This record gives sequence, C-alpha cells and structure tokens, in this order.
Amino acid sequence: MHPIRSRRLALSSLLALAASGLGAASPTAQAAGISWPNGQVLPSFSAPATTLDLVDLTTGESREYRYEAEGPHVRHGTGRLEGNGWLAQVGIDAANQYMITGPYAADIPVGGNTAFFDLTVDNNTANSDVVVTVDVRDNTTGALLAQRDITRTDFKVAGSYQRFELPFTNPEAGHGLEFRVYWYGRAYTKIDCVGTRASVWDDEVVLFTTLKGLVNRTQPRIFTYDVTMRGQDGKTGWLNSLGLGYTEVADRWSLVSKYRGELKGLVVYDPALPDTVNLATTIAGLRGAVAASPALVGKLTAAPYSLPILVDLRGAFSNKLQVYQSLYDNYWPQLSHKVLIGLSPGLKGFIRDYAAATPLAMVWLDPKNAAEDALLRKFLAAMPYGSGIYMGWWPEEAAGVQRVSEYGISTVASDFASNLTVFGGMSRTVNLKPLPNKPPLRDKIYVSLILSDGDNLQFVEHLFKKLWDSPNRGQVPLGWTISPAMVDAMPGVLNYLHTTATPNDNLISGPTGLGYTYPNYWGNATHLDNYVALTNDYMNRAGLKVLTVWNKIDGATNTNVGNSFAAFAPSLLGLTAQNAGGGITVYNNLMPSQGLNATYCPTEASMVSEINRAISGWNGTSPRFVSIQANPWEGNSYQSFVNVVNAFSANPNIVFVRPDTYFQLMRESYLLAPDPAALVKVYEAEPTSYASSPFSHAVGRASDNGWTANVAQDNEGMMLYGPYVTTFPAGQLTTTFKMKIDAIAGNNDPIVTLDVRDATTGQVLTAFDVTRHQFKAANAYQDFSLTYPNVAGHSLEFRANYRDRATVNIDKVTTTTRLGLYEAEGGVVGHHAGRALGDGWQATPSYDPAGHMLYGPYDGNLPLGTHKVTFRLKTDNNTLGTQPLARIDVREETTGVSLAQAELTSQQFTSTTQYQDFSLNFSQTAPKRPLEYRVYFHAKASLVVDRVTVH
Repeated sequence: MHPIRSRRLALSSLLALAASGLGAASPTAQAAGISWPNGQVLPSFSAPATTLDLVDLTTGESREYRYEAEGPHVRHGTGRLEGNGWLAQVGIDAANQYMITGPYAADIPVGGNTAFFDLTVDNNTANSDVVVTVDVRDNTTGALLAQRDITRTDFKVAGSYQRFELPFTNPEAGHGLEFRVYWYGRAYTKIDCVGTRASVWDDEVVLFTTLKGLVNRTQPRIFTYDVTMRGQDGKTGWLNSLGLGYTEVADRWSLVSKYRGELKGLVVYDPALPDTVNLATTIAGLRGAVAASPALVGKLTAAPYSLPILVDLRGAFSNKLQVYQSLYDNYWPQLSHKVLIGLSPGLKGFIRDYAAATPLAMVWLDPKNAAEDALLRKFLAAMPYGSGIYMGWWPEEAAGVQRVSEYGISTVASDFASNLTVFGGMSRTVNLKPLPNKPPLRDKIYVSLILSDGDNLQFVEHLFKKLWDSPNRGQVPLGWTISPAMVDAMPGVLNYLHTTATPNDNLISGPTGLGYTYPNYWGNATHLDNYVALTNDYMNRAGLKVLTVWNKIDGATNTNVGNSFAAFAPSLLGLTAQNAGGGITVYNNLMPSQGLNATYCPTEASMVSEINRAISGWNGTSPRFVSIQANPWEGNSYQSFVNVVNAFSANPNIVFVRPDTYFQLMRESYLLAPDPAALVKVYEAEPTSYASSPFSHAVGRASDNGWTANVAQDNEGMMLYGPYVTTFPAGQLTTTFKMKIDAIAGNNDPIVTLDVRDATTGQVLTAFDVTRHQFKAANAYQDFSLTYPNVAGHSLEFRANYRDRATVNIDKVTTTTRLGLYEAEGGVVGHHAGRALGDGWQATPSYDPAGHMLYGPYDGNLPLGTHKVTFRLKTDNNTLGTQPLARIDVREETTGVSLAQAELTSQQFTSTTQYQDFSLNFSQTAPKRPLEYRVYFHAKASLVVDRVTVH
C-alpha cells in the first residue's frame, strides 16, 4: 500500500513535478498517428489494423450488487408496488419519507465503490425542485458515507429509467450498508433498483480504456465491448458491418504485456476523490501512461509488467475544484484547446480512451455551481469561439449547453461512446446519394416523421444501430437524425449509413448542426455566421440537407439566428425548431423553418394523436405540413413508425414523405427554389432589412414588401430592370419573377411583359407576356419563369415592363440552373417498358415491347412562362440511319395535347454507350395543368434514359 501523505506535501510534490516537466508534458506536436488539420473540428486517427484485439469489458459485472426496489431485501416508508418497480405519487403517497431503506448488505467490498439508483419521473421540465435525496449509510456505525440531491431537471427524459451514481468508500468489512431514497412528495417517482459496483472492476475498466487510448493513438488496434453495447450494436455488430477484422482476447491482462513497450508508466488516481480519475486520464495521455487505481498498483509495478509510477495523485487534493484547478494551471497549456471533454468520474470507460489518445483535457464541472462555473469559464474562454467543441456530457443538460453556447462552443454528446478511437481512423470517403425525385406539390397534408437524438454519437454507435438493423426498415419514410461531426468522428459509420440507406431513409442533422448548441445565446454575430458556415460545410460533406435548431427544449429561433442560417447555410433545404406548434417562418426570403408540430413523442399512440391534432380543420384548398418528432428512449421501435403510417392509410389526403422531400415541397409552396443546389442568385425587387436591391425602376415604388406599380399613379414603363450581372454560369438558366396582382376578374389584359436581355449583345434572349387570367388568385404571389442560354461573362438584364392595366407587385427575382430534375430510375415517374439499370432506366428490343419507357410526373405547378426540357439518353446502336429509336415529348395531361415533341433517330446519336442530351422548348401558358415528360421506346435498339431536366 502507498503510505498516506499530507495533502499539502502531496500537492507540493505534484506541482513540482509539473513545473519540472516530469508531471506535465512540454508543448508537443499532435500524438503520432493522429492528424488534426486546420478547419477540422475533430482529429483523425490512422487506419485501423487489419486485425483488431477485441476486448470484453463486461465480464466483471458479477461484481455488481443489485437490489430490486420491489424485492425482499429492501424496506419502504412510503409508496407502493407497481409492476417491476416501487412507485410514489404526489397526493397519494406520504411525502418526506424513505421510499427505500436497506438492504443492510454486509458483503460489499472494502474500499472504493459506486452506488447506483435507477429512477424515473413523469415530468423533467416543470421546475428544478429536488425530487429525492439518495445516500449510502453504514448501518453498523450510523455514518453517512455519501449523499446526493437529485432534481427534476437532472432527468434527461421523462418516463424512462435513468441511473444516478454516487461514489463512496466502504471503510470496514462486514458492515451493513444501505442505499436509501428519500422522497419529498414533489413528483411522480418510480424506482427500479438500487445497489453498488465494486471499484476493483471499475478500476480495470479505467486501466484498459486508457490503455486502448494510448495504443490506438499510433494505430487503432484495440476494440472494446462494454455494457452499453449489449442488446444494441452487440459485441461484433459494427466490426462485421464495417468489414473490420478482429480476434477476441481471452485474457485482457495479456494486452498489458503485448503493448508494454508503448507504455511509459502509471498515473495513480485517488478513489477517495473520484474526480482525480479525470485528471489521471489527462496526465496519462500527456505522459504516455495508463491511469491506475491504488488497488492495481501492486500488480502493475511488479513483474511481468514492471510499470513505474510517474504521477501519484493520492492525497494530493481535498476537493474536486482543486483537481480541475491543477489541470487548468499545469496541463491545459500543453493540450489542444479545440476540444474539451466532460465526463462524470463515475463513468470509468467509454470516451475516456479518446481523451487519453489525443490527448485532451477531461473535466466534470457544473455550471450551476458558482465556483465550478468560474473555473469552467476559464477553460471555455481559451477555446476557439465558433469552432470549439465540448465532447461528452453535462451534469445538467440545459445549464451546460447554454454555458458553452455563450462562448460560441457546441456540445457533441458522446459520453457513452465506446470506440471512437477506432471509428475515427476509417476512410473519410463518404458516398452520398442524390436527392430523390420530388413529387408534384398538391393540396395534401404532408407528414414527416423524425427520430430524435442522433446528434449523440453514443446513440448512433449503440441503440441507433439496433433500430437501423430492423428487418423492415425502408417500409415507411423516416428522418434519422445524426451528427455532421461524424465526418470526423465516425466517417466509416457515416458512409455505411448512406450506403445501406433505402429510398425511404433520410439522414438529417440533429441539434444544432455541427454540435448541440443554443444559437440564441451566441453573443457575437460574426462568430455565429462563421459557425453556421462551418456547419454548412460539414452538412454538405455528410450529405445532410435538413437541420434541427435547438434553443432549450421549447425555445423559438431568434430572427438573427434564422437569418444567419439563410445567409450562411445555403445548401440546406430547411430547419426544424423545438418550439412545438408547427408554425412556419421563411428567413430572408430564402430559408424555411418550422416549429415541430410535436416533439419527443414517446409512443406510436402519441404520434397518432399529435398528427390528428395537427390535421384538424384542414380545408383541402392548400398544402399543410405536419412534422412529428419521436424519441428512441421510451420504447419506440421502427415498427412504431410503420404502425403510425398504417393508421392513416385509409386517408388519401395524408402523404408521408422524407424530411428532405417535405422541405422541398414546403419550399415550392412558399415559392422558394425547391433545390438550393440549383440556386444561382436571389435579388430582392426593393431594398430590405436583409438585402439591397440591384434593380432600377422607371415606374412604381417600394410598397407591400416588394416593388409595386398601379394604374392610379403610374404609366406604362419598366417597373424593374437590371442588374447587368456578368458572373452567372454559362449554360441554360431560368429566371423566375415572383409577382402578384390585385384582381383577376375582368378582361384578360396583358399585365406585364417579362424578358431577359443580353446587355452585351443587345439581344432579348426570351420574353413572356403575362395576362390577368394567368394569375391563379388575386393578392397571392405566383411565379413566372423564363429560360435562356447564358454566355459566360455576358451582362444579363432582367426586365418587367408594366402595362398599366392593374396593380402589380414584384417581390423578388430568382435565377436557377434548373426548375426540376427527375432521375429515370427514381420515384414519381412511371414506366411501361424497361427496368432499372444502375443509375438509369433501360429498355431493350429483345426483352421489351414498344411503349413509354418513361412518363410523368404530372406536375401542375411548373411556373407559367418559357421552358426547356432536356432528356439525357444513350443507345447501343447508332448505325440505323433515319430509323427512329425514341420519341420525346411534353404532354399536358388535362387536354392530352403535346406541347412539344421530337423523334430521335439513330443517326442523331453521335456515339454509342455515351449519354447525349436532347431538348424541347415549350411555353406553359395556363395554370394548374399537369405536365408529363415522356420517352417512347420504338424497340429498334437498346436505350437508357439517365434523367430529365426541366428549365
């Protein structure tokens, strides 16, 4: 045993070691095997070894002493049996009594232990009252060994058991210990079990987790199986899915011998002060050591391991604040400030390897404690505002996330992440899939279902995989939230999800993009904009188009925050927000955001109820959008979502869609570009608070959120012209004018003439006369589009000539590279001949009769104006001269009239097996007439259709 030293002497020795360079490392480059380029928020590890050592860290669970709350070993002063637990309810059971006393266990090992209490409440947001006090009492002496208050907000979710831990030291063998729960009568509370874990096992978890970190920093060679993986991703679930080789290690202690040459020694923590395990982890990472408990020191210092003690923390500190102050003073200057890890010292494994490997500072500081908060702020102030990351978790969610948000730092939830030092070394190549074909917008109720909590890396690693592996996955559209930080932390897992996703699976971002943050609390607008831009970059690389914005559990998004996403996250389709209610806001005339209609639904019954509430009162004259979020912690399975969809299968007006499709439809409904990837530029017709206007005007004035001309005040003339832009890309472009009129009754007069003019040559590239009856309704904005070929570097002018027949308002002018894109093998288009072949649709004479190999999608919302549709096809035979191989056309479904068509002959294909574009020009002059784009196969030679693009 190590002799007990005075705290003053121990602390003085520790500081002397740090100052001399023996206790703290000198500033060094990144650990060998780890790369961390500028602009990358989390580090990358080397590629994993061909064969990993698979180590089981669950086999010590026999050292857990567990007592069921309803079992024979404990006693009760209040409450009653309910199912598999012990329940106390407000107004029914006596308050200020012990729900649990006992079990007076005399077999708990001497020394450090961790008591646990598995509890649940029915509401975790009403207030922050103390619900229960838990303690460990030595019944033999009457001494209170440890005590903790648990507040309502300490519960992460309502209705689901959560484990609360309480470290303590058992001073004498044979003493009868009890694990008590005192109930104040303030909340519905249920107890599943109480008990303790012997620290000897916990000590081994610390040892082998920090060993894994040190080994994996050079090259990932150790993969651990822990208690969070059982029944979820399983021991070999991810290993098999990702194609990682492994060998199970029968004796984990053999790894100390195997990797002894990579270990410099031991950092001994003090079980009497649990937070020293975090300091020991930090120092171990800096010194190339493992963290060890006093109980293991004898074994580790003796042969065959013969590891020297580098730093001994026993007796060095009297309270946790001293522990983390020492970390800040002596070790923080030697560590990267890009990331800070927060982990309860009661959690002995999990992300601890990541801190040791990188290395990173590991703390457990509570922002609700004034002294701890003051120290925490010192760490945060030294981190990069806008890109700093706090990994792990918090003593209390809202307080922690709010505090780091004030410093421009986001939280990447990952406390129970098990193998990030392996996942972080996989290939960073992510094979993304394109957006699915958007269905035509109709007057329907569109419902999007979203599974929450994917921003939590440990959830993605564990329970998420169990849900993803559901055999019926893909039956219904579902949004699966994940973290864009997986681009760095888990790129191989991210690629696996994209590769195995079905057409109904849509990966989207949890809160709030790159990390979990409350953007309303960011005080620096420039840094917020930079964070949003960084999030946009990571979202792009992660293949995510929809993002959840959190501002506490029910906070609305501040206007400046929404505007920041509109300006600096242009690739996103839309935002959801946690302020339930379903309200839709469009920020800067660019970015739609919807408060979720329902948040964290616990069951399929609650999802059905919330959908019914949201669709109530719909009159069928316009689309309605309903977004439902469900949580995975209270029993929702994939089948729950299937059952919800099936519950509405008899209602043809309810359409369930993926979140990305949902926001494309919403964007179209709000006259926004459905696909931001096609957006070139949006110009406001008049100066606004968020954008200037580049246009000149001969008639009209700024009015009604646009530029308005009316008969009483204006003559005929250009109500809008400009901006003489020279930077637009070459090729086919479409410019769309968003306009409205005061009345549609009366003569079908010409109202406005729209055109696009090449100011470099003076040529009008396209023009369209808009008449009164072409407006669908009075005082409602409507899009009118013009398509044209642009020459790079030429000056473009967009003009609206007012005809002095009505009051007209122009809101904005938008230019895109396309209006629609339909992959031939995708959804919403139909086929009478052929089959999917790779990324196209093939028809072959030997297999297929003549017929339409492509038709649809019957889109009645294409803006009125001039258009071009381009069909991309290829053939295997271009030697048949003038024989037609295909007929392409644009057909109006209502009248059956073809607006444009062409026969494609064999000789028009300039080569074989290479795609070639064929285009048709047409005008859409009547509103609400569905169009289809067709390819008729003449069965003369094989054809493959790649896609149809609408301008």
